[in-house]
Amino acid sequence: MKKPRNTNEQSLKDVISELFENNHMGGKLKEINIINNWEKLVGNLIAKNTQKIYIHQGKLFLHIESAPLRTELSYSKAKLIEVVNKEAGEVLIDDVVVR
Repeated sequence: MKKPRNTNEQSLKDVISELFENNHMGGKLKEINIINNWEKLVGNLIAKNTQKIYIHQGKLFLHIESAPLRTELSYSKAKLIEVVNKEAGEVLIDDVVVR
């Protein structure tokens, strides 16, 4: 008589999520998601003028071509932080640096 198989079935999504959590990569995945969805989050005008975007130690760094847009974004830091953290589903950034 055959012994019943030990089924340890999980969905692929659960396995990948667990892998990222165990290797402390969940935050990095969320950062990449923010960068990939930048245009959706801030609109075409800002995304088009963003030369470089990255997150480092809880700060969102933006390199913006347009001086007036840099000034406007400097005044809108709180709104940017709110939008990014809402998309991430957690407090991912606490400051925005516009250059």
